[in-house]
Amino acid sequence: MMAKVGIAILAALTVTLFTMAAVHNNDLFWGDTTVLSALRIDDKDWQPFFARFDTTATISLSFVLVGAAVLWFLRKKLEAVTYLSLLPILVLTISFPKIFVKRLRPEGTLQGMTDSFPSGTATVSILLLGFLIFLAGEFVAARRIRIAIQVALGAAIVLLGLFRMLAGEHWPSDIVGGYMAGALALFPVIWVYRRLRQRRSPA
Repeated sequence: MMAKVGIAILAALTVTLFTMAAVHNNDLFWGDTTVLSALRIDDKDWQPFFARFDTTATISLSFVLVGAAVLWFLRKKLEAVTYLSLLPILVLTISFPKIFVKRLRPEGTLQGMTDSFPSGTATVSILLLGFLIFLAGEFVAARRIRIAIQVALGAAIVLLGLFRMLAGEHWPSDIVGGYMAGALALFPVIWVYRRLRQRRSPA
């Protein structure tokens, strides 16, 4: 029951955030400029370094294919297929909102190349790494190892979002929007996966 309430609240907040972004279009949210100014690094050496942590289409595709291959090798066929199914979900979750929200990026290396909201990197990290966090909870029996894996993946999610701001490529609300969209897309994936897994389990 609590999980359903939490998902409903997340859905409501996500819809509200995306609606506000679409209505106000190019406008920033309160605190975007202040937070980014405090975080952004203008050093010519460090900014390109943080800009490298961008989950491009090629990187995302490669990560999913490798992850699915590893799961298949470990005889987790349903998990491998589910991981592959994240690819079209990623495309839809990232691309569809950008049709309505034409927010410009900060003055980073990607300025003017693509729209800023929501952050594709944040969305990708939640979906791809979030599903691995879930799988670790399902299949890694050793408690310490399980927690270590989940903490490491969780830290990677946070750092990827932070690095996009340090590089000056995204506003803070872009990152938040990407996290929320990714999480909202991840829940039904896990729900469907659990249903399929139950059907495959012997009665």
